[in-house]
Amino acid sequence: MRLFFILCFLSLNVLYAQQEKKPKLVVGIVIDQMRAEYLYRFQDNYSEEGFKRLLKEGFNVKNTHYNYIPTATGPGHASIYTGTTPENHGIVNNDWYDRALKKMTYCAVDTTVTLVDSDKKQTHNFTIGNRSPRNLKTTTITDELKLFSNGRSKIIGISLKDRGAIFPAGHLADAAYWYNIENGNFVSSTYYTKQLPEWLIAFNNKHKADSLLNLTWNTFLPIDKYIKSGVDNATFEKVYEGREIPVLPYNLKKLRKDNGNFKLLAEVPYGNTLITQLAAEAIKKENLGQGKETDFLTISYSATDYLGHYFGIRSKEVEDTYVRMDREIALLLKTLDKEVGTNNYTLFLTADHGASDNPHFLKQSRLPGEFYSPKKIKEELNTYLSREFGESDYIAFIDKTQVYFNKMTTPKELIIKKAASFLKTIKGVKAVFTPNVPESSLYKNNIQNVINNSFYLENSGDILMHFHSGWMVERPYGTTHGTMYTSDTHVPLLWYGHNIPKGETVKKYVITQIAPTLSMLLNIPLPNTSNSSPIEELFKTIKK
Repeated sequence: MRLFFILCFLSLNVLYAQQEKKPKLVVGIVIDQMRAEYLYRFQDNYSEEGFKRLLKEGFNVKNTHYNYIPTATGPGHASIYTGTTPENHGIVNNDWYDRALKKMTYCAVDTTVTLVDSDKKQTHNFTIGNRSPRNLKTTTITDELKLFSNGRSKIIGISLKDRGAIFPAGHLADAAYWYNIENGNFVSSTYYTKQLPEWLIAFNNKHKADSLLNLTWNTFLPIDKYIKSGVDNATFEKVYEGREIPVLPYNLKKLRKDNGNFKLLAEVPYGNTLITQLAAEAIKKENLGQGKETDFLTISYSATDYLGHYFGIRSKEVEDTYVRMDREIALLLKTLDKEVGTNNYTLFLTADHGASDNPHFLKQSRLPGEFYSPKKIKEELNTYLSREFGESDYIAFIDKTQVYFNKMTTPKELIIKKAASFLKTIKGVKAVFTPNVPESSLYKNNIQNVINNSFYLENSGDILMHFHSGWMVERPYGTTHGTMYTSDTHVPLLWYGHNIPKGETVKKYVITQIAPTLSMLLNIPLPNTSNSSPIEELFKTIKK
């Protein structure tokens, strides 16, 4: 009996020690536009080493959702890593109307910094160079790790999209690297550094993007195995310049010149291949996970988003993209196992938003769905307000969810109330919200909480619109996202690695609970406006 108690005591001590020990590396993976159901719909064509490994050996938070609108890349990445919504972090969309400048502004723009590229001829490129996290109003989990370690933790973010690299890496990152569509290089800005590291210069000099663009994109597996997608030649899919129909295979070498050249790589599965290659190089050359402090690598795969926008969620192209994405995850895990150690890293995988079915598909399937035109709504609303208050240009900007007004001599509150009443009569509009004039909101229930999470006074519109399910902003092909419906809010969330139990939960969680979970796993402070509730099932309670 005494031996039994001694063994129990030793076992508990070992378990406590394991819980106290931190991972050497945290890896955050965001797959742009990945719907939660992709884990299951395409599963028969997945390998055992990618998504299935994470599902079988990790923890699956099956009912994870976004809780604001619009669901988009900029706010999605910001919300994951700050643990809060646009109400606090300020990234209300990828772009918004700047009332002071009277023009659109980009979520990651920063005119005080410039491009850093290994190709010196490119350093004048302001389109992708003026980038930093300065518009992000709160700290990130990566910032808190950097502060907690007194700067000794290494933080690196990588993505094809600048916003997918910058917001996850945070304000205090050692580096954020993104793809230059002009030359195929990975670049940064002077916010982080004056010169790229030698290893990245060497990586760029291998011209990997150029090599990948000389390949032919065919299905990874025989196309007859792709039974979870529609016909290959659908009428609402993008047709590349130089092609007559949207059908695999695609000879990229022939298509690249007329389809943006290096830009094309971000819009085919090989863009994800390049990100995996860069991640492996960063792990090795930056010695991530080799120091005394926990390091953090953020990875955002963006090609999945472009492909969804082009071909839609039922396409052969998207099914093949996720079959290939599975192999990229497998290769990344293999690299982490080798370079960091199988139980030395903690990894999570999620998405920045989902995507909805194209209304053309919905109609063909006898399901409800329609398109709407923000331009047409703007014209109708401006005509109405001109009749009510006199001829003028009342609307500064309108997008698929938000309306911004110009300054007027008529009290703005009165204009907003009248505009809200009119918008409610527009076909397809389900609800209208006026956060600055709350008593005039025309729809109040639990959706109001979503609107509160979405609204940041300086950057948000004066009116937020909510359309009926199945309604989508006009587009010639593919899909988009942005609504508060589950098609856009429901995303995967998988945890794997050091101190992560095996299992799953169907309890509903929101995306802002990733950051507090990491805080509790790492025993570091929460980001300063973070949700404070972690994913409880990941933590085992030990009775003393």
